[in-house]
Amino acid sequence: MPMPKPGPVSVPIVNGDFESTRPGLLGNPEGWFSVQHAGELSYVFRLDPAIRHSGAQSLRIDNVGPEPYGEIHQQLGAASFRGKTLRVRGWIRTRGVTGNSLAPGAVLTLQALRSGAIVAYNHGGDEVQKGDSEWTRHDTELAIPSAADQIEFGAMLPGPGQMWVDDIEVLVLPK
Repeated sequence: MPMPKPGPVSVPIVNGDFESTRPGLLGNPEGWFSVQHAGELSYVFRLDPAIRHSGAQSLRIDNVGPEPYGEIHQQLGAASFRGKTLRVRGWIRTRGVTGNSLAPGAVLTLQALRSGAIVAYNHGGDEVQKGDSEWTRHDTELAIPSAADQIEFGAMLPGPGQMWVDDIEVLVLPK
């Protein structure tokens, strides 16, 4: 009898469902870091109990200024993932998202870094969401190079609109 093929293996992350009410650093949800391109405040990140994929709340990103992107992310050490393919999976909902030159819509992001510099990335690939949309599952994959020392994953809103994200998970794909 043939052995069944192994499936993806879940990687432990912090607060991927955004259900924790414990505060994180700098007012972010527990386990997450928010960034925007630069300059004046252009993105607001908050937990939203009114619109959610599951559970009691999701994370909402609102564009309120001119900077080109706002992103929420977590980091993992890359040592045990080098030479493997990771998938970040999550649910996205949008309102008024138009995208810009960085990405044509709201996306999940996955990147490999070495000493803070990006050595490989996938910012949603073909899986972008724009306009006004309901909850849609997204998968973004990346082969992790041997030079990587950190993995960064999350969600990015490029340009105008609002984005909700919920139920994020990271998986190691079988070879």
